[in-house]
Amino acid sequence: MEQEKSAREILAYIERNLFKGIDLDKASRLEGEERRTYRLSQVERLLAEKHGSVALAVYLSDMFWTADEGRKLPEHPNPLLSLKDQQMLTKEEMDRLRLILEIAGLCHDLSQHFVFDLTEAFGIKNRFWIDNKQLFEWLTTTEYEWIAMHTAFLLRKHAINVFIDSYYQPAQDGMAELFSREHRELIRHPDNTEIPPRDYVKTILNELLRIDRHWKRGHKLKLDPEVVILHDEIYGLIPLQFDKVILQAAQELYDYMDAELQGKLLAKGLRPNVMWRNQPKSVHRAADELLGHFAEKVREVRSKYLAKGWVEDVSLAFGYLMAHAERCLLGNWRNVSMY
Repeated sequence: MEQEKSAREILAYIERNLFKGIDLDKASRLEGEERRTYRLSQVERLLAEKHGSVALAVYLSDMFWTADEGRKLPEHPNPLLSLKDQQMLTKEEMDRLRLILEIAGLCHDLSQHFVFDLTEAFGIKNRFWIDNKQLFEWLTTTEYEWIAMHTAFLLRKHAINVFIDSYYQPAQDGMAELFSREHRELIRHPDNTEIPPRDYVKTILNELLRIDRHWKRGHKLKLDPEVVILHDEIYGLIPLQFDKVILQAAQELYDYMDAELQGKLLAKGLRPNVMWRNQPKSVHRAADELLGHFAEKVREVRSKYLAKGWVEDVSLAFGYLMAHAERCLLGNWRNVSMY
C-alpha cells in the first residue's frame, strides 16, 4: 500500500504543480496530430515559464531522468517509472502518466539540448542538419517560439560538434562566438539572453546557411576541402567570398604540407592510440623541428601574398594554421567531410 500511495502521490503532485487547471484526462485521449499539438503546447508553456531561476521544463524532466544524454535513470528512480508501481495505478492514471512522460521527455531533450526525433516531436524529416529544409521552415514559422529557440540552440551545438570533427576551426569558433549585430549581444543559452526568440533563431540559421553556402561554393570551384579550410584559417573566420590571392597562399601551404608534413611522425616512430605525452622523445623532437619549418613557411607565404598585419605570429589565424599542420603530421589529412 505504501508503494501505491507513493506512486499516486507523486503523480498527483506533478499534476497539481505543473498542470494545474489542465484537463489531462481529456488530453490523454488525444491521438496523432492532435496529441502532438497538445504536447508541443505544454512543452512551450513549461519552457517559457519560470519558477525562481529554474525552468519548469527542467524541473519536470528532472523528476524522471538525469541531465545525461539518453534520459538515464537517476540512482533512485521515480516510482512512476517502475512497472511494479505502475500496475497499482488505475487505467486513467496510467493514461495521464503516459502523456506526462511524453511531455517530460521532450522537455528533457530540449532543455538539456540533446538531439531528439524530429519526426516524433514535430512531424518533419528526422535530420538535424543544415540541409533539412523542413526543419528550417518549422523553426522560422512555428508558433512555439521557445521550442524553436531551444531547438536552434541545439542545432548550433550540433553544428559546432560537426565542425570540430571536420577540423573546421574558423566555422567552429564562428558559431561558438556568434554575435547578433541587430541586438548587439552574443548568442548565449536561451535562458540567458534578451534576444527575442524569433531573432535568436534567425541569427543561428542565417549563419549556418552562410557557412553551408561558402562550403558548397568551394565544392563548386573544385577546391580541395583542405584548401578551403586553409583559406578560411588565413582569414581567421568564414569570409563572404573566396579571395584569389588568399587561395594562392592556401594552395602553396597545402602543397608544402602534403609534401613535407603528411604523416611524417608515423615514420619517426609515432605510436597510434598512445597519448602525446607518452610518445617517444624522438617523436616530440621531430614534431618540434617540422612545425618550426612550417612556421617559417607560413612567414614566407605571408610575405609573398599577404598585406602587412595578416597572419602575424601571435594571431588566431597563425594558431589555426599551426594546429592544421599538427593534424597533418599525425596523418589526419584529406579526410574532411561536412556531410
